Amino acid sequence: MPKHTIAHVTHEAVEKLGGIGTVLEGMMTSPVYRKHVGRSILVGPCSASVQVDPAKRLGEEGTVLYSTVDNVDKLGLGNKLRPIEWSFDVALVYGKRTYDIPGDKRSGEADVLLIDVFKTNPDRLQLFKFRLAETFGFDSSRFEEAWEFEEYVRLAEPAFYALTALLDDNELPCIMFSHEFMGMPACLKAILDGEKEFRTIFHAHECATARKLVEDHPGHDTMFYNVLNEAREQGKYASDVFGDLSGYFKHELIRRSHCCDGVIAVGDFTATEMHFLGPQFDHHHIDMVYNGLPAMKVTLAQRKKSRKMLVDYSEKLVGYKPDILMTHVTRPVISKGMWRDVKLCAEMDRRLGEQGKKAILYMLTSAGGQRRAQDVRNMESEYGWPRHHREGYPDLVGPEVDIHNMIEPFNAEHKNVQIVLVNQFGWDADRIGTRLPKKMDIADLRFATDVELGMATYEPFGISPLEPLCSGAVCVISNICGCAGFVDYATDGEETENVLVADYTRLQHRMSLDDLLNMTQQQRDEVENAESARLADELLRRVPQTDKERNALISSGQKLAKKMGWDQVVEHKMLPLLERVANGK
Repeated sequence: MPKHTIAHVTHEAVEKLGGIGTVLEGMMTSPVYRKHVGRSILVGPCSASVQVDPAKRLGEEGTVLYSTVDNVDKLGLGNKLRPIEWSFDVALVYGKRTYDIPGDKRSGEADVLLIDVFKTNPDRLQLFKFRLAETFGFDSSRFEEAWEFEEYVRLAEPAFYALTALLDDNELPCIMFSHEFMGMPACLKAILDGEKEFRTIFHAHECATARKLVEDHPGHDTMFYNVLNEAREQGKYASDVFGDLSGYFKHELIRRSHCCDGVIAVGDFTATEMHFLGPQFDHHHIDMVYNGLPAMKVTLAQRKKSRKMLVDYSEKLVGYKPDILMTHVTRPVISKGMWRDVKLCAEMDRRLGEQGKKAILYMLTSAGGQRRAQDVRNMESEYGWPRHHREGYPDLVGPEVDIHNMIEPFNAEHKNVQIVLVNQFGWDADRIGTRLPKKMDIADLRFATDVELGMATYEPFGISPLEPLCSGAVCVISNICGCAGFVDYATDGEETENVLVADYTRLQHRMSLDDLLNMTQQQRDEVENAESARLADELLRRVPQTDKERNALISSGQKLAKKMGWDQVVEHKMLPLLERVANGK
């Protein structure tokens, strides 16, 4: 059977910035993926004018094979690629990158094609935009001021022709993945002119329209998913309920994804949200391809060792040895619902006081990138970072300020649970400070935790909240998270002690569509407060207190994770789609 050729259009072709980069890493390092995919090409934008070491233009794991900017052409590709650069007035960088996961024997490799589209040929660009309007009814002129949009429209045609130049006839058809809205212009170009050379798939890592509606409304998920259910029962779509959404370019791009040969959703709710975009999806099949999870081997001895390090560090910060260790590794955005962590901790505080126990929650999140080691040492020695904070870089910036302002009054009013905001990427002595055990790293943090929180308001999948499964943590997630559906799929609907599902969409009584759309924050708070109380009782029942209980959760967590790995996802979910699309079915 011939192997597939896949082009992944993404903003994370070089750096792993978020979920898409993690997904690509999981695919590229899966033996099942590598067995069936002969060549993967990651396509994305770059700024070739930035002065960097030419050897590092594709990152630490990359090897540059062609770059006009750096006068590199190790494979003699100039005859194929320079005409494209001249025609579109762009610069191309091509090479390879490797994937190596620390602590894992898996590895992978992919080609990388980066395109600097800052200048571009205006005549060719306007002609392409005209064709988008003529064929797909897409008016690009409305969004030209948004570089996030303009960059990927400019990328579409040179990416199409560069891929055509780089691929041999026996590697066609190439299956082009649009990871989120970024690749949609390139896919539309392939639909227009690449019927023989390309097939197209829209990979919905989220539904951008749904995310915006959830985040912008005070009712968040409590409102949105109840509205979604009511609207679908009444045969209504997003614009029928929420009004004209055409001014949002991401919405305008993804609602045309039905034109692709296939559509992937990473979660059950994401698929429903895509169908909610309009009647064009009514009879369009959306494939459910969950994200895979890392399946690590963690022993009780490793867990105890890591746990002792975190307990000892916690004592230095808050003055006591916590009985329960909690973490939330996340991005500082509203959809992560971090205020729900505080509400849960408040409910736990009283219960723990009655039991004579204590807990700590580490919120590991950063809006200011990775702080330098010298800054960390200075903040630690001067005012006790990360236990204490000050506004302004290298400490609190952006949304970190609001998170800190939420945590400080909680810590002042509660004695049995303390929350520590660690606004940093990484977890070692250089990144966290001299009080951290010298040999401790991010793996130890994941092995040590008893509870991982992830009670998001919008979470298409959510890999991070389930990462500590293998080490026996209780993972608390929202019912709207895509990973909740994957857990249900992997367990055949049976409840597991390793995953506690929060439901912030449960209403005390049914509400009309109009009442739901006018939901206030106070109404949402009432739902959240009731759910926080329920979760606190259930969580304290589940959290392991003995080595025997911890070992049992390690065993059940690893069994569950084995069913949710990338090999299983690729083989059972993705390959059938690739075969169908490649064969034009």
